[in-house]
Amino acid sequence: MKANRLFSLIALATALSTTHSVQAADPATNYPSQTVKIVVPYTPGGITDLLGRALASRLEKKWGQSVVVENKSGGSEAIGAAFVAKSKPDGYTVFIASDAAFLVNPLLRKGLNYNPETDFEPIMRLAEGLAFFVVRPDLNISSLKDLLALAQAKPGQVTFGSEAVGSPSEFRMRLLGGLTGGYKMNHIPYNGMVPIISDMLGGRVDSAWLPPHLARPQIEAKTLRPLATNGTKRNWMFPEVPTLTELGFNQTDLSFKMMLVAPAGTPKPIVDKIARDVLEVMQTPDFNEKYVRFNGYTGIASSPQEFQDYLVKTRPFLKQMVKDAGFEPQ
Repeated sequence: MKANRLFSLIALATALSTTHSVQAADPATNYPSQTVKIVVPYTPGGITDLLGRALASRLEKKWGQSVVVENKSGGSEAIGAAFVAKSKPDGYTVFIASDAAFLVNPLLRKGLNYNPETDFEPIMRLAEGLAFFVVRPDLNISSLKDLLALAQAKPGQVTFGSEAVGSPSEFRMRLLGGLTGGYKMNHIPYNGMVPIISDMLGGRVDSAWLPPHLARPQIEAKTLRPLATNGTKRNWMFPEVPTLTELGFNQTDLSFKMMLVAPAGTPKPIVDKIARDVLEVMQTPDFNEKYVRFNGYTGIASSPQEFQDYLVKTRPFLKQMVKDAGFEPQ
């Protein structure tokens, strides 16, 4: 009897030891055990902030831990990116950003204080938005090529508003201008998208790329005229608006993609757990309809490896486009 009891105690101790060892070996076992911070590189109210807060709310319920959004705007996402790159790689700081932080900034900006290729662990490409290039109706311009031709004919007189210096919007226009005889537009950078719309309606700016959720009310009210979308397929909101590919800019997928990353060195089991749980949220029908599709975006929800493959494939493609367009980082 004593021998059986001794055997049972030894078995129990072994089991507890094994469980403890497994938990110690797998950092995702007890993750998260404290507040998780989602850094958004824009001011509150934009689509990236909206998606970040919606994800935070759902993940908080799922994890039973606080999930908060911290806005660190400026520098075309560079300020937020640098903050996250220097954060502890433990899974408690993650970053929702776009092509600007991971693909565009190194092509347009010198002296970045983070490395887009080595400072992050890809988690997921969340969604993409096919933005609209819009102009004021009083310009009497009916096509993107007509606008670019006008910019060529009157260098510096056609104005273009973007959300920041070195932003994805500026990147698109520099590419399109460079691919059609040279970039000749007068770029007016703003702090965010909403002021651009106000100045367009006031006659102070001629054109801009607007995300679908901001473009939609203006297009429906006919206060701004859409000339193109920036992907390879038409946006369901206004299917009559042609894509850049249809307009002759072959293989030019300049859609706005929202991406989720962690600091480099974050343990893979934690990265994989975050990816699984975010995927579950993204695939919830009401979440997708309310926060993604309703705003004119399409869910992607890629795996970490698919995200990494996308970055590796896209970087040389964009570098070649920049070279063909003939401009250098500034």
